Order: sequence, then structure tokens, then C-alpha cells
Amino acid sequence: MRSRLRLTGGVLLVLLLAVAARAIHLQAFDGERLARLGEKQHIQERIVVPKRGTILSRNGDSLAISIESHSVYVRPRRLKPSAKIVPSVARALNLKPAEVRRKITSDQPFVWLKRQVTPREVQRVRALKIEGIGLSHEPKRYYPQGHLAGQALGLVGQDAQGLEGVERSYDRHIRGKTRSSPVGRDALGRRFVVTGLEDLKIRPGADVHLTLDTTLQHLAEKHLEATVKRFRAKGGTVVMADPFTGAVLALASYPFFNPNQFRSQDRDRWRIRAITDTYEPGSVFKAVLAAAALEDGVVGREDLIFCEFGRYRYGGRTIHDFKEYGWLSFAKVLQLSSNIGVTKVADKLGKERYHHYIRRFGLGEKTGIDLPGEVVGTVRPPNRWRAIDLATASFGQSISVTPIQMVMAFSAIANGGLLMRPHLVARVVDEDGKILFQHRPERVRRVVSRATARAVAGILKGVVAAGGTGRRAALAGFEAAGKTGTSQKADTVKGGYSKTKRVASFVGFVPADEPRFVLLTLVDEPTVNVYGGVVAAPLFRRIAAPALHALGVTPNPRLLPEVPAGRDGGVIRVSRKAPGRRKSARNGGRPSLIGLSMREAVDKAKRLKFSVVLRGHGYVVDQRVENGSGRLVLTLKD
Repeated sequence: MRSRLRLTGGVLLVLLLAVAARAIHLQAFDGERLARLGEKQHIQERIVVPKRGTILSRNGDSLAISIESHSVYVRPRRLKPSAKIVPSVARALNLKPAEVRRKITSDQPFVWLKRQVTPREVQRVRALKIEGIGLSHEPKRYYPQGHLAGQALGLVGQDAQGLEGVERSYDRHIRGKTRSSPVGRDALGRRFVVTGLEDLKIRPGADVHLTLDTTLQHLAEKHLEATVKRFRAKGGTVVMADPFTGAVLALASYPFFNPNQFRSQDRDRWRIRAITDTYEPGSVFKAVLAAAALEDGVVGREDLIFCEFGRYRYGGRTIHDFKEYGWLSFAKVLQLSSNIGVTKVADKLGKERYHHYIRRFGLGEKTGIDLPGEVVGTVRPPNRWRAIDLATASFGQSISVTPIQMVMAFSAIANGGLLMRPHLVARVVDEDGKILFQHRPERVRRVVSRATARAVAGILKGVVAAGGTGRRAALAGFEAAGKTGTSQKADTVKGGYSKTKRVASFVGFVPADEPRFVLLTLVDEPTVNVYGGVVAAPLFRRIAAPALHALGVTPNPRLLPEVPAGRDGGVIRVSRKAPGRRKSARNGGRPSLIGLSMREAVDKAKRLKFSVVLRGHGYVVDQRVENGSGRLVLTLKD
């Protein structure tokens, strides 16, 4: 018995010594490596994506916000085999059974079944109560205004990264700083906090305040859509900007793009056409030639030019005018948009000097707007111009530009000769209200003198006046300046220019002497009518009239007609002391509704408890008091 006890004790002692030796070895020599393995198995770094900042309009309206959503994941190794899993999950998440089967049989320990699901899908998944299938919280980008300024805002991917528009160009600020936090897992795989809760807090991204005005953007989109449909066009673009600061007030493209539904919409709708699409501007470009010619003194406003009665041979080609004109002053050449007249002026100016001014106006180079995807257009160097190119460039062919380039070129005319850099973001503000970035008006260079800019603006007033090609852009109570354009599109199949495809455009500013904005209206491939003066100029008026009202700009009393009120000779007169409010000898000083749309006029009349009679449709151009009844008769014109 003693021998057995000694043997057993000896064996136990050896085992204890072996265990002790192994423990000492593990602790002293292999401890760090084993600790790392343990942490790897039980402690994981959890990547925490911050909530994206809000994008707001100039008015303070939220255009892009982040909301909480759920995503569904599966841990294939924890699923218990069942024939009901695939059809049940497929029905709950509106997925194809084959896709569900592929994911739940994956070799990966973690697989997303569906990201950012709907609340109803969340309820259905929870009702299944399948071990191994769970829900995870994720922020989702939501655009409460729908398609309003959709292309400019852009879109966000599933992993919260900006892909297009402002979301992309300011992603660094909007997204914020991603952080990681250690999270432990117990033997059952349940998560627990390793460090304090303070370490899990993460600052959201910064808010971005745009220069876009919600009201002006809505006006631009509403009237653009109506015009495109009316003329059965392919699409259209509207750009409105402050000529003195370069702030973009409205940026619209049709067909519209709704970032909330980007997966179901054609990628072609994502583009910000105002900066990514080029076109030959046509006669709109004559304003650039006018500025160059007047600045260099090769022609004066009243200098006479012989327009050859509609046909003129130049550079081996025949230049045509829409009508047969004889002698015209230079101002009339622009007012009536004579191709022959501007060709002769361009010939006096010369291709080198003309090209110099084209580039001075920022054409053929990026404007530097704070949006992704801007292109430069096409302005060839003068040594590559053929003889005919000087003529075609004078009336906007053989040159391609973007809409934003033309808006900034006209802004230089409107503001007294300065080329400004456009911008869409006013400032970026963090969670604490600290301004991280703020745009200041940025002057690129002086293009022409103030006197030249005023002279060109004066000529462009004539284009919008009676007899001018842009007369349909005229506004009641305001003096506008601008230029029409009708350009042929290149035929990419046969070469040369298409015989049927046109771009109708108008670029102008209002009020002409103290501009509040420059506005470009462009309609791509209209079919009912193709001329800029018929298609794009009225679109300018339809947007500009209510836009001025929204900005609080009062009409000029001298530009409002005094209309007889009836047989008694009553007249609606303009009060010189209070521009924008008209008084009648018979109506007790009713406020003016002139310049308002039909809906706005009716709404205002109801608020003021007036009885009104409507005649026509469109915008109010006249008002008078009806004899006997005392009702307010409004004359409207489209």
C-alpha cells in the first residue's frame, strides 16, 4: 500500500510540476500572443458611421436629412436547417428565393440579406423569429422635397458615402469622422460594452447651407416641366444666379431626378446638365461678340451695317438671315439677331481678338463651381479656325458651352464687367454652430469695362422690347435685358448639323439696370416650335415674374400702364410715393395684384375679402373696378 501511495504521489507531483511549468511558459514567454488571440475571438472593433449632416436651402428648408432605418443580416453558421426558411425570408423581404438561398448558404460568418428595409419588412422579419437572422440599425438618407433640386443634391450610397452632387463634393464635411469602438462578445455571441458609454458617442456630420432658394427652385421646375411638355421637347435646363456674388439661386433639369428612388431611375437623370452637358449657344452668343466689339472700339451702338438683304458670301459659304435686312444700326443687328451683321463686325474684330474675349468671359474653361463633373466645352484656338469659323463663332456655332458658363458670361455684363465664380454652397456649420467653411464672392477677373457692360445691357434691352426677338420675355412693370438663341444640334451619325434637332434658349437679367438675377432657360429638341424667342423667352417671363415677386422686388411705376376703368373714366393710378401699390379714384385704395399669377391673385383677393372677376389666364397685367358692383376685374395674360 505504501508503494502505491508513493507512486501515485510521485505521478501527481510530476503532473503538477508539468502544469506549473506549462503555465509559467504560457505566461512568461507566450502571454502576449495568446492575449491577442483571446481579444480577437471575444473583442471586435465596431466601426461607427456618424449621422450625415442636413442639407438646407437658403430659406432654411431641409432638402436632405438622415433618418434611422434597419438592415437585415444573416449568420449562416447559426441557422438551423429548415425547408421553410428560404420561402419565408423571401416573402418577408420581397427577395427572390434563389438570392436568399445563396446568402444563407454562404461560407461567410456574416452576410447582409437586405439593406435599409421598410418598416413593414422589419415587422415581418421580427415575426419570423429565426435564430441567425437579425436586424441592425443604420442611418438612411431621405430627401423630403422629392425631386426638388434632385440633381444638384446628388445621392448617397448604402455605406453613407456621397456619390453625386453636393453629397459628393462636400462629403468630407457632411459625412463626419468615422470612429471605431471595442465591443465584446460572450460565449453565446451576445454583444457587451467593453469601455464606457462615452466612448460610443460620435459627433454627426456638419450641416450644409445652400444658396438655392426653395421658392425659386420650385418656380423653375414647375414652368420648365410645363414648357417641355407643351413643346414636346426632349428635356430642358434652367439656371438662375446672382450676378454680383455668383450664388446659384435655382438649378433645374428636366426630366427630374428623385434621389429617394435613384435605384429605379435611369442613371442619365443623375447628371447636373447645367455643368455636364454642352451645347452650341446660337444667337445668345452675339452678346459676347457685342461686348468684345464695343470694348475694342471696332463698332459703335449706332454704327450702320449693311445686312445684304438676307444673303452674304463669307469664307466660301453663304450666311443667311431670317429676314431680308438692309442697313441696320449695330443695336438693331442684335435686336433683330442678324447673322450677317455680326459676321461683318466679327470680321473687323479679327479672330485673335475675338478669341481673346471669348476666353476672358470664361468660355472654354471650367467655372470652378463647387459641384462634381463640370466640363469645359469646346473653344478651339484661333490658329485652328477656318475662314468660316469666325463667322459661325459670331453667332454661336462651332463653339460649345455649358449653361453655367453662359449664365456667368451674362452675369459679367449684368454686374458691370466682372466675371464671378459660381457657387452652390453658402456655408458649412458643425453641430455646435461653428462655421467650418463659408463662401465669399470670388472675382475671377474683369472682362470688359463698366461702360462697355452698360452699353451691351442697353442693347440687350432692345432685344426684349417691342420688335425684338425676345419680346415675349418682357415683364409688366420691369425692364429686362437678354438674348434669344436657336441653335442646330450636331448630327452624330451623318456629320454636320441636324435638319430637325434644335436647342431653343434665352439668357437675360432683370431689372435691367439693377439686376436681381441672371436667368437662363434652355429647351432641348422642341418639336412644336424650335425658336428661342417662341419657346425659351416666354419660359423666362413665366419664371422671372413670380420670382421677382417672391424676392420682394416692386415694379417700376413708370412701366405700368394706366388702364381706363370704365365709361366713367375712372383710372387705376400708380402711387409715386409707394411703388408697387396702385390706387383707384373709385376703389378706396385697393392694393395692386399686377404681376401675380392667377392663383396668387385669387388667394390674395380672398384674404383681403375682395370680389374679383378674371379675364384671360396667366399673370395679372391690368386691374380695374367694375362699375356698379365694385368688383375688381383682373386682366391676365400668359
